[in-house]
Amino acid sequence: MTNSANPLIPAKRYFTLDELCELVQISPMQFAQWQRENGVVVGYGGDRYTRADAVKLLKLKDTFAPYIDGLSQGRLDAEGNPAADAEEVRSSLKKILAGVEQALAG
Repeated sequence: MTNSANPLIPAKRYFTLDELCELVQISPMQFAQWQRENGVVVGYGGDRYTRADAVKLLKLKDTFAPYIDGLSQGRLDAEGNPAADAEEVRSSLKKILAGVEQALAG
């Protein structure tokens, strides 16, 4: 299943919670909250989800909107902090390098 709004589901039999959440662009914490508040249980528990679970969640993806904050958009690191994208990291590194070069030249 793929279209302009949904990514291609990898050819795997099982997915971890992190892989599933990355696919539907929601953090594991936000996913747990969505399940709890909607009385929905996806998968068999633990950290094992099937391809059918992934398809089901992609179909329900629009219902996640209230559980995703505008800052993270589902991109959270292991500690629940917003993850930086490549451009943010590149920009920060350029600033640090410029500061180091200035200090060496001065």
